[in-house]
Amino acid sequence: MIVAITGANGFIGSHLVRRFGDAGWEVRELVRRDIELGRFAERFVGADVVVHAAGATRAPTSEQLHESNVTLTATMVAAAREARVGRFVFLSSLAAVGPAASLETPIDEATTPAPLEAYGRTKLDAERVVVESSDLPFVIVRPAAVYGPRDRDFLALFRLARLGVALHATNRENWLSIIHVADLADAIVRSASAPEARGRIYCLGNDEPVQWGELFRLVARCANRDLKVDIEIPSFLIDAGAAVGDVVARMTGHAGLVTTPKVTLGKARFWPCPSKLAARELGFVASTPLKRGLCDTYEWYREHGWL
Repeated sequence: MIVAITGANGFIGSHLVRRFGDAGWEVRELVRRDIELGRFAERFVGADVVVHAAGATRAPTSEQLHESNVTLTATMVAAAREARVGRFVFLSSLAAVGPAASLETPIDEATTPAPLEAYGRTKLDAERVVVESSDLPFVIVRPAAVYGPRDRDFLALFRLARLGVALHATNRENWLSIIHVADLADAIVRSASAPEARGRIYCLGNDEPVQWGELFRLVARCANRDLKVDIEIPSFLIDAGAAVGDVVARMTGHAGLVTTPKVTLGKARFWPCPSKLAARELGFVASTPLKRGLCDTYEWYREHGWL
């Protein structure tokens, strides 16, 4: 079996390369330069599966997000159709759905999508591109917050927690599902070949959600520290910082983690997302215990000089 993976040198893509290889697949790695130079269409020829993991989680403008997530997906879909690929697996996001109304009503595949900001909207639009490609068999996966070795979005949390510090952007008590990148890669490998997965959308996350305050405490314990400082930053300061971040993003062409869209996502109270459908149809279980996954990630950061 042959799989072509876009974004193969990214955080999630690199783990997909390893997991598919371990499962005995022949892996064709596609990186940004391959796509920019148009060297992807021939790599799809003869592939049984294309996993489209390339895209952007943030950008200075909504137009750039649309280009990276919607336009690029449409290009990959067209190439996969031309190559008569057997299955197209699209890596979407829980942001395409939006938050749950409460902890007792978790997000699932039947939840009506209502994304909060531009990233979620572009992921939902990209999903529609995939679904509307009527002659291309597809699977869509919507992971919750993904963490693990090589991730940069959670790195700031680890850096603070190892110092015994927790800073909350008005979200200490907010709930989220979280999934280790190795578990996500396992789910995608399963969805690439399972007959039941064809035409399906899967929400993927740990069965038990966690609060941001508990995440800081768990990571601090990985560093053998107690939290000495635990501060909830007032909302007006967060909003002001996000406005500054928006300006910096437009000026530098690089969007950081403190921007209005990211703050909007972070303020939502509930992001619970158990993987019930994937468990029933794919036999998938997010098997990495949260404490162990966080500590393994901490050790990877430390060993590679990120902390």
